Order: sequence, then structure tokens, then C-alpha cells
Amino acid sequence: MNFNLNLDNINYIKIVYCDREGSTRCIKATIKNLGEREIYACAKIENGISIQTPQDIMLSFISDNGLYRTNTVLKYIVFQEPFVYFAMKAPEGLDYQQNREYFRVKSSEKVLINYIKNEEKQTVTCLAHDISANGIRVELDSRIDFPEDVSLKIIFENKEISTDAKFIRIDEEDDILKAAFYYTNLKEQDRDFISQQCIKRQIEEKRSKI
Repeated sequence: MNFNLNLDNINYIKIVYCDREGSTRCIKATIKNLGEREIYACAKIENGISIQTPQDIMLSFISDNGLYRTNTVLKYIVFQEPFVYFAMKAPEGLDYQQNREYFRVKSSEKVLINYIKNEEKQTVTCLAHDISANGIRVELDSRIDFPEDVSLKIIFENKEISTDAKFIRIDEEDDILKAAFYYTNLKEQDRDFISQQCIKRQIEEKRSKI
């Protein structure tokens, strides 16, 4: 579709780039100017940024009517502590992805589900089936009568994330019991971390199919 997003309708953007060590990174930024040739955006960086320009990047637009994504070029950056400003080539077109920002990817992290039953604390240890920055589904060996409110600990390779959550339902798909949960007080930096992990896995999945 044509690149015709209205600046007033864009909530923020996400810039997916490679750092100087070759690792995929993601930055959430605010658009300052949207021109025919260039896009200017700004982000607050507290722990510094390692990035080489120019480079090809993936750019996501989170707007009022959904998520749009495209590939473009990060031309240069300007540091004005604690902010960094990005100058990017305006893309010729956008791909509409979905009507929500966060998408699910396959996952296998260890998950601890804690809840109270009969005034006693219960803990279920299981593996994730898929995950997004809004919620998670886990695989169960048997049906469990979860209360509505639970707490989750999701154990990634280099990070553990804890959050309260709402139990949604249990489905059986392909003879696998899957319990779905929705995060209720996930810290914004943890949501960004999960979102970044999802983007990495989506990129890796696409590369494996080439």
C-alpha cells in the first residue's frame, strides 16, 4: 500500500537494527517529522546505544488502525543526551501486518504459575507454547482449575520476568492442553524485552525459510 500514514495517527514507531556486535536490537521512538524523503524520530536512551550508520533497518509504525511494517535505511543518528535522533529514508510503501501491535511467536521458555487455592499457595511448572508482549500460552500435562488471578515467572536465557496475569481459558489443540494468560501489570521495560524477543524470533524464522 502507499505510504500515506498521517503523523497524527501514529502512536510511535519501532526501529529494528543491528548493533556493532551484529546482534538484533529494537528501539521504540517518537516521530518528530514525516517528510516525503526522510523520517525523523527521537528516543530516550538511558544506557547508551551501539549502532553503525548507514544500515538497512526494519521499521514498524504503530497507528490507530493497526501495525504497519517496512524496510528502509537508517541514514544517520545524532546524540543529544539523554536523547538520540534518527534520520531515516522515507519508504516507498508499507505492508499492513495486523490490527494489533503485538504478535505471537513460538516459544519454549520455562514458566512458573503461582496462585492461591484453598488458602494455600500452589505452583505449576510448565513450558511456554507461544508468547507475545500481551500474553502467553503454556502447555499442561493435565487440566488445572486456575483462579482468575495468578502470577507468572517467565524464565528466558538471560532474564527472568515476573508479572501478575489473568487466566483466560484452556484449549486442547493437537492433543495438547494449552492455558492462556493475559499480563495485567507487566513493566514497560519487560514488555519491550518480550517484544524484542518476538521480533528476533520472527526474523530468524523468516531467514530459516529462505
